[in-house]
Amino acid sequence: MEENKGKEVIAESGQKAHTPPQCNPDYVWLVKLAAAISILRTKPPGMSGQQYAEYLKCKYQANQGDWKQRAVTLQSRLLQARQELLQAKLQQQQACLQPAEGDEDKPEQVFPTPPSSSEEPLSPQVSREDVVQRHSRFLTCVLRLQTVRNSLASRVHLEDTVKESILDSLHHIRVSLKEQVPDVSMTTKKHVVKTIVEMLRSEVLKECVEEISQAVVELVQTVLQGVLGCEELNRHQHQKDQCSLVVDLSQADSLQKPILTALLQHIQDFSNTLRTRNISSLDPVLYENVFYMLWTFEQILCNIRDCRKPQVEESLKMELNNALEDSLLFISEKYPLFAHYIWRLGGIVNSLVTFKE
Repeated sequence: MEENKGKEVIAESGQKAHTPPQCNPDYVWLVKLAAAISILRTKPPGMSGQQYAEYLKCKYQANQGDWKQRAVTLQSRLLQARQELLQAKLQQQQACLQPAEGDEDKPEQVFPTPPSSSEEPLSPQVSREDVVQRHSRFLTCVLRLQTVRNSLASRVHLEDTVKESILDSLHHIRVSLKEQVPDVSMTTKKHVVKTIVEMLRSEVLKECVEEISQAVVELVQTVLQGVLGCEELNRHQHQKDQCSLVVDLSQADSLQKPILTALLQHIQDFSNTLRTRNISSLDPVLYENVFYMLWTFEQILCNIRDCRKPQVEESLKMELNNALEDSLLFISEKYPLFAHYIWRLGGIVNSLVTFKE
């Protein structure tokens, strides 16, 4: 009993420690009054107290924005410095383990070096393209140094830097897609996506796979929403380029299930839309955009079927089959093209080999 009471006291004290103290209304009123008097006393001539208060407010907000921007810039510089330091250590150990015998074996020729902060200082004017390319070069270097990576003393710092590089790359790509600004080329996007997939397959990231997978799923949702939200017909190359990013990301085993689930949810939502609308009121642009959802779904299933170990969880196979069958309820005769594609996907799902969890 005494132990239980002791635990309750500790729990209550812990809750009190996390609960912010309540402000005394009289104290708040006195602070406001003191601020108002100070503004009236220090305001310049020819300006009312309200105008001066608005001026101080705008100036404070501008300073806050500058502070946040400086913090982001310094954080980016710190990450870049850590990348360069780790890469220098990796290349130094690589040179010790495998001394160069000829020009073609030199580490600086084999492993690309990120731009030095002294040559290209990171500032708010640096484009997303440059930042994402720098992350991609660093991750590529880490991937190529298999033996050195396993023997690196500061392995914890390596994992943290790799994780931050991946998350920052995903963030910049997602913001670029959301803002619909082509400031990161498709070539760079594809390269960094493939590098991230290779990194997830390696043994560098063990404890932070879940966090990275969540960020990848957010990126996938952004890509799919952008594909569905396209308002122009016949943008085949653009739409397939976007969907190919999702297909490439699905090459990582840990990402296949969440990506298939996200695609399936969009297909089911469109199926529900078909049930509630007449053929005459159906948006042809949306109908075309859903084709890319189905195409992406098909490409991922075909990649799973054609890989060396074409196996999926039995529960996932049943879930996919049931969801595809439900999406055809009451609409297969009205929309034969949509139904035909769903049946085609169902045939591919049935051909997959399963294993029990």
